[in-house]
Amino acid sequence: MGTRDERASRTRADLMAAAKRLFGEHGYLDTKIADIAAGAGRAVGSFYTHFDDKKQLLTALRNELTETAAPGPASEDPIREHVTACWTALRTHRPTAIALLQSATASAPTSGQLWDELTTWTVPLRKHLENRRDRGEPLTGDPELLATAVGVMLAGLNHALPADDPRDGRVADTVTNLVLHGLTGPEQ
Repeated sequence: MGTRDERASRTRADLMAAAKRLFGEHGYLDTKIADIAAGAGRAVGSFYTHFDDKKQLLTALRNELTETAAPGPASEDPIREHVTACWTALRTHRPTAIALLQSATASAPTSGQLWDELTTWTVPLRKHLENRRDRGEPLTGDPELLATAVGVMLAGLNHALPADDPRDGRVADTVTNLVLHGLTGPEQ
């Protein structure tokens, strides 16, 4: 990679890092492109060399989150594994996840953007739930709706719980148990 390519790559990385930091401090909606450029120590024009707009930058950040969220090898409890992997990715990329939630929530209700966002990143969980249903195990509802409901819970908890909250380590198990056993636990 030549010096020009290295500088361009570094500038892009600096813009993305500044965006994550600023999204974490101020949120997606209250962070302007000029803020991101200044936070990266760059001119606004350099932002537009790498991204068409803030939405395209957010898409690039989403790709980082998506790569982290992929669950590892299947275990005896794939639902717990997937919920844990999603929670870990949300917490690891908290500013990006919050920015995605804010962007989707701010879009027009008829756009379907929030539904699309949630159903897209909860596909692995939906597939696990469909497998359980196909094996004859009871589910409390439609796998897509259940998976999306889990996505809403995780996204909301990620937004609500401060970073390094002591409850952080209990979220994945709590949400998994809620999905598998409801509010009152398994039938006796």
